[in-house]
Amino acid sequence: MSAQEFVARKCVTTPLSSLGEERHDWTVAEVLDLLQQPFSDLMFQAQSVHRRYFDPNEIQVSSLLSIKTGSCS
Repeated sequence: MSAQEFVARKCVTTPLSSLGEERHDWTVAEVLDLLQQPFSDLMFQAQSVHRRYFDPNEIQVSSLLSIKTGSCS
């Protein structure tokens, strides 16, 4: 089953209000189902949820500052 088919199946069997929301009521069967999926399918699902809430084209820029440079007070 492709990632798109899996997401489509989950959308049909899962209420829309619970898609992408944090859950604490996982059943053993649901966890085992996740563990059986290929990693790339899991990444696709995670990216689909992420894109619902964040701009996919926005880039976060971060920098690290070494305390050895003396720039830090």
